[in-house]
Amino acid sequence: MSVGVSTACFYPNLTEKSVEYLAKNGVNQIEIFFNSQSETNVRFLSKIKKIADLYKMKIVAVHSYFCSYEPYLIFSDYERRFDDCLPFVDSLFDAGAVLQADYAIIHGGRLTGKISDEVYFERFLTIYNRGIEVGVKLAQENVNQFRSSSPTFISHMKRYLGEKANFVLDVKQCVRSGVDIYQMADAMGDSLKHIHLSDHNNKLDCMLPLKGNFDFKSFLNYSDTIKNATKMVEVYNNAYENFDEVINSTRQLEALIY
Repeated sequence: MSVGVSTACFYPNLTEKSVEYLAKNGVNQIEIFFNSQSETNVRFLSKIKKIADLYKMKIVAVHSYFCSYEPYLIFSDYERRFDDCLPFVDSLFDAGAVLQADYAIIHGGRLTGKISDEVYFERFLTIYNRGIEVGVKLAQENVNQFRSSSPTFISHMKRYLGEKANFVLDVKQCVRSGVDIYQMADAMGDSLKHIHLSDHNNKLDCMLPLKGNFDFKSFLNYSDTIKNATKMVEVYNNAYENFDEVINSTRQLEALIY
């Protein structure tokens, strides 16, 4: 399947169980959302890698379990805390390297954060460079109530970082932020590398693809960057009643666009 699925869809199902379920159902691209620190240790990762290798499944990206704490640990105005948290960031990159993931995804800092955009970008660069040492690229996701929810901020970040800018476009987060999805895609431009797909209507902001009103065919053919980005279905567990609905939705979406 060319459209992948994030293990985040199945939270709080155990991460390894979600990986195994996706593998057995023919999903050959996934994103892993780690849910605890122990899931980044070598013993646990070896189990995940064994499943991925057995089913010839590509792990495109990993997502930090401490994303809720990133504003406090990484992007606050207390610099020592940033220095102290770098080993946690390294553990995410090391996990991604073991799994041969291309990207490690972060949410970043909140809109209420006190540091300047330039300090934010410099901290991102510091972390990015640590990831590159082990072959994993840091990627910024657009997230509601975070600085990255703003296309203007994203454009500024892209200009500042240049070739080191990598972005994840999350459809439901655009909806929650009241931001036009195409405007966000344009702001990310050729730095858009990875997409979280979901559907929505005038009442619900997170539904399985093809269950709402979003015009997927138009969006996924909007630009070459969108066409070339890796694509993952990522919804919350209240968007379906059973796991098979996620697989069926992914297959239907793939049939629509390929």
